[in-house]
Amino acid sequence: MTHSAIENHRVVAGPTVRFESLLATLGITCEGEKSGSASSDFGLSQEAFTLVEAEGRLELRPPGEAENSGISAHFPPDRFVGKGSKSILVRAFGKKANVIFDLTAGLGGDAYRLARSGHQVFASERDSAIYALLISGWERDRELGNVDLEVSKRLEFSQEEGARVLDQIDQADIGVYLDPMYPRPRRHKALPKRELQVLRQLLGDDEDDAAVLLELARLRAARVVVKRPHRAPPLLPDVSFALSTKLVRLDVYVNPDLMQAASS
Repeated sequence: MTHSAIENHRVVAGPTVRFESLLATLGITCEGEKSGSASSDFGLSQEAFTLVEAEGRLELRPPGEAENSGISAHFPPDRFVGKGSKSILVRAFGKKANVIFDLTAGLGGDAYRLARSGHQVFASERDSAIYALLISGWERDRELGNVDLEVSKRLEFSQEEGARVLDQIDQADIGVYLDPMYPRPRRHKALPKRELQVLRQLLGDDEDDAAVLLELARLRAARVVVKRPHRAPPLLPDVSFALSTKLVRLDVYVNPDLMQAASS
């Protein structure tokens, strides 16, 4: 996910053997000393987000909620949806963009759906804590046999800035996907899902970052798909077309020159 830096939101980790190497690589400090089975025994700062190992994967718990369950990544993200389901996201990319770069991987759900539909997907996440959730869930579900082998071959995760990923794109038949944090609603509505609440609390709003990334992506990719809520205006004008469901709108930006090169 793209996001604006929030200096006050520190992330630490409870004691973990399974993910010590991963967390060290990401620069996330393991703190506290476990004296019992309850997460409240970690002795961690109540002002920090906490990464806790739970059932073989990492959970992220907001400040002051060490006793509550956190958010984590699971694959498949929608186990009750058949493999052949033709989602709006798959239709937005069409058949020509065989390779897709998801620059806002988040917890990996949309990247997985695109890979399941047959696309080769390279999904990147810039935030170290979210990436820790993502990769620990991915490894755990592959270990448990929950991930289809063919999907596993078509999906690759990395921790990287979206702009840096775009700099490496030099093919004509590329698709790019952006799922920035939704803007805050103007009127009071029911709270969003737990995952979105925690992600917003950690990352804040990121529309400015996302608009810059979209501008760069339109120069590099044949097709860029941006997920938006219905009430929100497009990140940038000149949307080629849009697809909608009751819950979401996908704005599609087509680069005619690269589309023509892709089909030639």
